[in-house]
Amino acid sequence: MNVYARKARAAYLQNELKNLTPELIVVKLYQGLTIRLQAAIEESDAGHGGKRAEHLGWALAMTLELQASLDMEQGGEIAVNLSNLYRYLVNNLVTANRTGDNGKIKESLRVVEPLLAAWTEVAKNGKKAETRPRADAAAAEYLGRGAAPRQAALTY
Repeated sequence: MNVYARKARAAYLQNELKNLTPELIVVKLYQGLTIRLQAAIEESDAGHGGKRAEHLGWALAMTLELQASLDMEQGGEIAVNLSNLYRYLVNNLVTANRTGDNGKIKESLRVVEPLLAAWTEVAKNGKKAETRPRADAAAAEYLGRGAAPRQAALTY
């Protein structure tokens, strides 16, 4: 891709992001994370360690972006739990890259998939208060809490 095409693509993507709701941005990050984790598994299975590392690097960047976007003041307990979950994912990704352990990548994918499904539902229904706890519940369930906190307030 030449320089002009890259600049045009970057401008298009920048404009697209400006028009997304915060919920849709989270969905896009989870979608990208899922795609990169699946690609890392495929590349690892094919014996392409360099490509696996590239996909894991992108997955790590997306995970850190999700973690950095948490509002720890307004998010309360769920933001703390998600931060811990993202920390767990970061550890898995770094370990998988260092050791070539596909199990860590697959476990990370199992963590991300229900969050993607929950946030997709939240984004589809807009900012209706009754839909936000679904994403909170997905995180809480994985963390072994069994239910979302009473005051679910994730702010991205």
